[in-house]
Amino acid sequence: MTRIYLYDHCPFCVRATMVAAYKQVPFERVVLLNDDEKTCHDLIGKKMVPILEHDGEITAESLDICHKLDQIGNAARVITPQTPLSKAVTEHLATAGSAMWPLNFARITRIGLPEFATESAREYFRVNKEKMIGESFDAALARTEADKVVVEAMLASLPALSLPSHRDNLLSWDDVMIFPMLRCLTLIRDLKLPTIVSDYLEQVSQLTGVDLYFDRAI
Repeated sequence: MTRIYLYDHCPFCVRATMVAAYKQVPFERVVLLNDDEKTCHDLIGKKMVPILEHDGEITAESLDICHKLDQIGNAARVITPQTPLSKAVTEHLATAGSAMWPLNFARITRIGLPEFATESAREYFRVNKEKMIGESFDAALARTEADKVVVEAMLASLPALSLPSHRDNLLSWDDVMIFPMLRCLTLIRDLKLPTIVSDYLEQVSQLTGVDLYFDRAI
């Protein structure tokens, strides 16, 4: 039995689900409410996701989970090695973090995700993330256009991405690091994505079965 405890919106959880799907590991997807601290504490002693339960063994930390799934999955579904690209891209994305995270956090509880199915779960997230970004979600939404300009400028100079279609449609460890961060941007309505970025998102989504948020963007 393989079970992954997760949130749909969490980039670290996306790492685990994309590897599990690509490696054809059958698993039960257990989406926790965002304010469910007890389940995490019962499993690993602290509130953190994802959590992998496989044959009675518990694994925490997203990359440890990914490597475990790689080991137990279909050996023919190769994940190609990580390159310096993933560090270059993640560092580049971080330069616009002060605009990206308010854009994301102020929207993510509003699109019907299961981890935010209750008012208490939404409030738990709001309190924690407003503290993190230093402003209310209403204030973050009010400066959407200014933040979009910052993010679009950052994306225009993003290091060139490697498309799965250019490498025999194989997943890479770079994808495991990069895709979850870029997926967050699909929540922002009318954000101008360079063609290479939108192509990359669509291809990795198709390869791993991880949905994008374009159809629910706010």
